[in-house]
Amino acid sequence: MRFSELWRTTTFRLTILYGALFAVGTLALLWLVYMQTEGCLSSRVDDMLKTEADALVNSVRPGLRQRVIEELTVNGNHMNAFGLFSANGQRVAGNLDAIPSTLRTDGRPVEVPPLPEFPTSARFVARRLPTGETLVVGRDVSQLHEMRAIITSALTWSGVSILLVGLACGTALSIGPLKRLRRMRAVAHDIARGDLKRRMPISARRDELDMFATTVNHMMGEVERLMSEVKGATEVIAHDLLHPLASATLQLRRLQQADSVEQEDIACIAGRMEEVLDRFRGILRIAELEVRHRRAAFVRVDLADVITPVTDLYAPLAETGGVRLLAVAERGVTVDADPKLLFEAVSNLIDNAIKFCGRGATVQVRIGKDTTRPQLIVQDDGPGIPSRERAAVVQRFYRAERNRPISGSGLGLSVVSAIVRLHDFELVLEDADPGVRAVIECCPTPVTN
Repeated sequence: MRFSELWRTTTFRLTILYGALFAVGTLALLWLVYMQTEGCLSSRVDDMLKTEADALVNSVRPGLRQRVIEELTVNGNHMNAFGLFSANGQRVAGNLDAIPSTLRTDGRPVEVPPLPEFPTSARFVARRLPTGETLVVGRDVSQLHEMRAIITSALTWSGVSILLVGLACGTALSIGPLKRLRRMRAVAHDIARGDLKRRMPISARRDELDMFATTVNHMMGEVERLMSEVKGATEVIAHDLLHPLASATLQLRRLQQADSVEQEDIACIAGRMEEVLDRFRGILRIAELEVRHRRAAFVRVDLADVITPVTDLYAPLAETGGVRLLAVAERGVTVDADPKLLFEAVSNLIDNAIKFCGRGATVQVRIGKDTTRPQLIVQDDGPGIPSRERAAVVQRFYRAERNRPISGSGLGLSVVSAIVRLHDFELVLEDADPGVRAVIECCPTPVTN
């Protein structure tokens, strides 16, 4: 696995970023600890130096040289430095040969690098005596340098360790997503080559990649469905339109050769052509619904305002066909919908029910009793639809063999299905025993008055 692939993953880059931020924070914390510790220790050393210098300065003059010797005897000459110098800089007592060049006699402690007679770094303070002599007191601070080296090493190694751990964690966390992305890319290539049945792999993690894969799979399901419908529609169009077009062509040729033209012949040809036009109008209507993405016409619709006018419209047709049409429209159940499209969907369901249920049957249109999920129900007690055909009847141009003698284009339920998909509703065909129950399942969160 190449580093360039790892670097392109968001997981790897975020891990490195967070690791770098954590490293900077850790280094800043250690540096702050070091500065506070060094400042505190330096302050304590300076206070001790001032105390010792003041004690020596305030001692009786004849005994100052002896006091310096005693201090060296008590404190040792490896950790402490003492020096008493005459006005001309000559050493009078102590373990220092000369006054350090950087040392001032203003009473402020300074740090001096190693000297020949005191081979470690030390902090010194100098005091000018009234007699012109100079008193120098110093203390070894090599421990401060050791502490500085330890903290510097800790800063360096902690930073390097955090960065290495961040790289390792970023790599470990990115390997899994990269493998999944490779599998997704392989599936995408197969889909691009025409295998529309392939689907993106989904793991049990349910993370953002799985969410994306689920969305893509849903999209591919819709694409496969549409392509299947286009293929099926093309085959059905070629099959179903061949006969009326061929028949109309033969009749036109016969009329072309005949000496006279009868009105019945013209009416027959016109009927054939009108049948073809009806089918193409249905195809165009479905295409218009499927590309209609805007929802500007959606308003809050009371389902009773849909059922009442559509049943009034189809009452004469039902009476002519010997079908009893009943409507149960209780007001108060509302959904967000395009009222004209919803009217068209219910109209197609009622038209199909009246057309196929047979004389003496009853068609009932009502609103579902479940107030938590509004339903528009069109139910008849006719011969019904076999369970094996319920998924096929919503496809374009599908017509059961027993319904072939009945006129129609086979597009009614396809139009209803397109309208339902536009609304994000669901069309369910159920066995009413006897008959069929067509249910339009509306939005799951209705508002009832």
